[in-house]
Amino acid sequence: MTDIPLTADERQELVTLLCSLIQHPSENPPGNENSVALYIAELLRREDIDTEVQEVAPGRSNVIARLKGQKPGKRLIFNGHTDVVPCGSGWSVEPFAAVIDGDRIIGRGAADMKSGVAAMIYTALLIKRRQYAFNGEITLLFNVDEERVNLGMAHFVAQGVEADYAIIGEPTSLEICVAHKGVSRTRLTTHGTAGHAAKTRDPDSAIDKMALLLPELMKECQRVKTLHHPLLGNASMLITTINGGSAPNIVPQSCSIEIDRRVLPGEKRSAINASLLASLTESGLDAQNDYALENYLFIPASSIDETHPLVETACQAVDAITGTARKTIFDATCEAPFFSVQCHIPTIIMGPGDLAQAHVKDEFVRIEELHQAAQIYTALALTLLN
Repeated sequence: MTDIPLTADERQELVTLLCSLIQHPSENPPGNENSVALYIAELLRREDIDTEVQEVAPGRSNVIARLKGQKPGKRLIFNGHTDVVPCGSGWSVEPFAAVIDGDRIIGRGAADMKSGVAAMIYTALLIKRRQYAFNGEITLLFNVDEERVNLGMAHFVAQGVEADYAIIGEPTSLEICVAHKGVSRTRLTTHGTAGHAAKTRDPDSAIDKMALLLPELMKECQRVKTLHHPLLGNASMLITTINGGSAPNIVPQSCSIEIDRRVLPGEKRSAINASLLASLTESGLDAQNDYALENYLFIPASSIDETHPLVETACQAVDAITGTARKTIFDATCEAPFFSVQCHIPTIIMGPGDLAQAHVKDEFVRIEELHQAAQIYTALALTLLN
């Protein structure tokens, strides 16, 4: 395993890089990643790294950069998203100031996941500047819209992607995550007929219809709990929102709920939707006229064999830098399945920062983890592409 020491100047440069990324706000919504994308592209081009900016939607661009080795060989993708969730209130510092507090950098996106992006960028800089020898190709993909509906990743894979390995730099405290649950989100809407609540003898109430469907949905929730994966545990299904009616004296014309379904490896969108629809037939309502299902989001689960060479090499790289490599699962959903399921690319999730810091006020990353991530990514790339 190649030793990748960082000088004091390099450590400071990497800290400055992450601070600069944080200082380019990219909240989603509304989705304003262009500023940080253009900053990344300019930085990479200054280092003579082949870099492309691809507009996915107006004002929203992916950045794709490539480093080619001395000879043809295997291909490695480093991936991170450039959007961050909205800041919200209650911060003790300005969220986009990138405040250095002792051994931490505080700011929106510090953990999720501009520290991973910074470490991947710096990996490319180290390989380029130090003229490390490798074969094959390294692709850096920094995409938009991970926090919402994955426009950036969908745009990238739609062009056709072939690679031998992919690493997603989500915050894992540098643990090697080999699996995560997917997610399926469905909106169920019942239909009624509006009328004056005092004058309607037989109200056609959307809320009454939803009340008939809810017991059947709860049975499906219990059935889903029986599905089990040896690493990830149980699947789950939960009703997370409910909205209905327009005024206290009007028969409700519409009622809707949203259903969050956590998906295990191997589960298919079609089978999940069919099971959900079948569970509602016991209510006696008409699926054509009384209610409608809209499955508006589906991200499958992702997994990789714990003995895969990518996993084993990652363990060696982490152990060489930190002394404590650990395989585990990723508790959240991320974009790994776009590579692992859709493109059949072996994929792991590994990055600096703690997932517990994602989406919270005073989000932070430890500076030492940032440095270690750049060292690990560089050693891993050079070993995989030896």
